[in-house]
Amino acid sequence: MNRAKGNSKAAKNPDLVIAGGGLAGLALAAILGRAGVRVDIIDPGAAPAPLAGLKASGRTVALMESSLHILRAAGIGAVIEDYGCPLENMRIVDDSRAGDDPITRDFEAHDIGLPRFGMNLPNNILRSALFETISAAKAVRFHGGRVVEHFEAEEQNILVKLDNGETLSARLLAGADGRRSAVRALAGIEIRKHEYGQSAITCVINHSRSHNNTATEFHRPGGPLAFVPMKGNQSSIVWVETTEQAEALIALPRDAFEQTLQTKSANILGGITLETSPECWPLMSLRANALQAPRTVILAEAAHVMSPITAQGLNLSLRDVAALAETVVDALRLGLDPGSSAAVRGFERRRVPDVLSRVTWVDLLNRVVSNDSEPVKDLRRAGLKAVSRIAPLRHAAMRYGLAPSIDQGRLARGLPL
Repeated sequence: MNRAKGNSKAAKNPDLVIAGGGLAGLALAAILGRAGVRVDIIDPGAAPAPLAGLKASGRTVALMESSLHILRAAGIGAVIEDYGCPLENMRIVDDSRAGDDPITRDFEAHDIGLPRFGMNLPNNILRSALFETISAAKAVRFHGGRVVEHFEAEEQNILVKLDNGETLSARLLAGADGRRSAVRALAGIEIRKHEYGQSAITCVINHSRSHNNTATEFHRPGGPLAFVPMKGNQSSIVWVETTEQAEALIALPRDAFEQTLQTKSANILGGITLETSPECWPLMSLRANALQAPRTVILAEAAHVMSPITAQGLNLSLRDVAALAETVVDALRLGLDPGSSAAVRGFERRRVPDVLSRVTWVDLLNRVVSNDSEPVKDLRRAGLKAVSRIAPLRHAAMRYGLAPSIDQGRLARGLPL
């Protein structure tokens, strides 16, 4: 199928309107645009900075191989290899009990027959690369500085009104517009939300010792502290604390923040200096009660938000992207309507088990890791010892964290769309 012939940039009626130009929305537009599907993408922000000469931001994302397959389908395979750092070893350190020696356990990719678990990549690099891909796709139009103001589903199409008065007529509307999703709200989809009272601090650091492609996560009562390797002697930090403590840390002078982080790191990476200024945002768990409405679907953070522990967030979102791309393309290839009730309900049925299981698991894990009660500490430390010592249990835990067993579509397995 190739719907991109002719002057598709000027096409009045797209097949799909995507609200949200974050990583998920751009990845979906890139995959579909390369397949010739007519896509309009709406985002309140301006286009990202060009990739050439772009410096990595303070936020990175650890992507497993199934997610990397999906991004390769979006046309950015070379960027992944150029900017990504392999994740070959996951080290967990539980030092939550004062006076006791920390428990340290390594989980190595080669132990389950893999050369690496995945790659760590800067968010802004990925977004710029994806934007360059959609800019080169004749079938994709980007509406920067615009938001979806209203939409109305009709029998054959959906009318999407933008804040500048323009109306787009499409077959399907996809809401990838974040945790405060306007599409979700306008569709009347309710959510379940839990505020953790925690915030995550992110930044990039330089360090004097090699990370050896090892991601290290300290488990402490306030929340996890992760050092995730980047190219060279750099690592990205995801530091979860109570919101009050996180705000106090962010307010520290630069040298005091560096010294505090140095102490918290137990000097595993040698001397530490900040490469980017720390940023901070509150953590929550959120899950939408539905993923579809008439001629409308929601995905990524419009549908689910999790704690950054275990780095499941964008990996789950990219599986949403892959499932929707496959749903749309399969319908068009068969001459069917990708916005029909059968199509949108099929997408929901496919995604709900994966979303529900991951959100529930990460929520439980965050509560256990961030708990300061003595019985929970004992259980957590005993569990870490058991998982690391019992090979079948260790292998099962690693594989569950890496790959979806519930929804394995074509793209996540590296197959063509």
